Amino acid sequence: MIVSSLASDPAIFALLSAAAVGAVLAAIAGIAVTRPALGIIGLFIFVAFAWRLVSVLYIDVFGPLFSEQLERDIGPGISAVPIAISQGLVIAALLFSFRPQRLQRLFSGGGPKLGSRLPAGGLDLAGIAFWIASLFVAGLWVELLLSGPIPLFASMERFDYSRLYGGPLHNLLLQWGPMLAFQLGIFLVAPTLNDRPFDRRFGYLFASLILYLFMVGHRFSSFYIYACFFLIPIGAVLLGRHAMTATRRKFFPGNTLRNLMVTGAALIFLIAGAVVYSYIVVRGFEGAQLLTKLSQRILVQQGEMWWMTYERVFLRGDWNSGFAAYRLFFDPFDPNRNSTMQLLMELALPTERAHFILEQGSAYTGGWPEVFFELGGPIGGFALVALSAIIFSEFMFLVVRCIVQERFATCFFLTPIFFALSIDIVSGMVNSFIQMTFLIKIAAALVAYVTEDGWRLSLFSCRAGFDPLPGLQKEA
Repeated sequence: MIVSSLASDPAIFALLSAAAVGAVLAAIAGIAVTRPALGIIGLFIFVAFAWRLVSVLYIDVFGPLFSEQLERDIGPGISAVPIAISQGLVIAALLFSFRPQRLQRLFSGGGPKLGSRLPAGGLDLAGIAFWIASLFVAGLWVELLLSGPIPLFASMERFDYSRLYGGPLHNLLLQWGPMLAFQLGIFLVAPTLNDRPFDRRFGYLFASLILYLFMVGHRFSSFYIYACFFLIPIGAVLLGRHAMTATRRKFFPGNTLRNLMVTGAALIFLIAGAVVYSYIVVRGFEGAQLLTKLSQRILVQQGEMWWMTYERVFLRGDWNSGFAAYRLFFDPFDPNRNSTMQLLMELALPTERAHFILEQGSAYTGGWPEVFFELGGPIGGFALVALSAIIFSEFMFLVVRCIVQERFATCFFLTPIFFALSIDIVSGMVNSFIQMTFLIKIAAALVAYVTEDGWRLSLFSCRAGFDPLPGLQKEA
């Protein structure tokens, strides 16, 4: 194999890995600079991609390194090359789905907005959503104050709090929280689709959720995923208003941009404080031990599971598609959780140890694109990666289109499907797609789309000759 023939020259390994990682990071940076709206929409996967790439490059260049979780040495190699190609396929699919010509066709055309066609004194959807969300958030805080110790003040891990004291509302938040954040983001920006200011009420609700997560011991991962899903609707509206050429000041009138920057800085400060508190106070790490734990968490654990797949599939040619499919879809250790990480941990660790860790509610980081190479091998894996990239990017485009066309009912029913696809691109969770509940979600979204489409047609039919879906027929 080519990998074996190059194994005697670590410098070539380092150069190949660095070049592959540099190309993907440059593509992400280019999107952030030249197409900030798409950068906001894809922030969730771009951050995950960049972090994993840096970790894999670190393992490739500075290996062999000891992994505490795997209890073995990993690296060096060129494992960054296939994962960089995989991530590049996703980025290419996003750029194709959100190509400027397609966006121009979608958002071209005149006519009044949906909000201007609604009768005065009609149903206040935003008001109803606000009060429902407010009751839920208030219930979370009441539940926290009445259920037992507050993890932030009791130096308690969030997993222990959820297992011992978490109430029904807390468990609902853990299951649906990012999707709730996405809906709050939609209602935050919805008025701007009709040239009105942000609905700040939903921004305050989101801030309350973030503060709650801080109080119950959550750290970077929760803040990151909640914030990314909350920001997606903002990116969608930026696309819809042709913000690729407009100034940010034009879209963010008055002090809105400054307030958003202050909020972002406060969130970063909160994340840093939560991480420091967790490692120093809750876990009691200090000095050299703290540096070791941080280096493992930041530079090793993000890429170690990919290294194990790379070693099995690309170096040893050792994969079993049938076994992987069986453990993923038919006989996972815990069918209610991500079966991909369960499979990868069983392959990387002694089975008893892997099951013990999973029983504690923990799991290692990774899953995508590992799962597709475990299923398809070194060649078929890339085909599966490309397929997942196309499905994800096209569905993201559908979600964005529904947001800017004010199809809020459809967006509501698309949200859990969109969340599942997003989690798949980051963690490789594929077993959710074969569950009956997922099929029900798809059916519900189709019914919502058809019903809302009919309602929109009847609403706009009062204006003869007006096309209620500008650009949609052209897009089809």
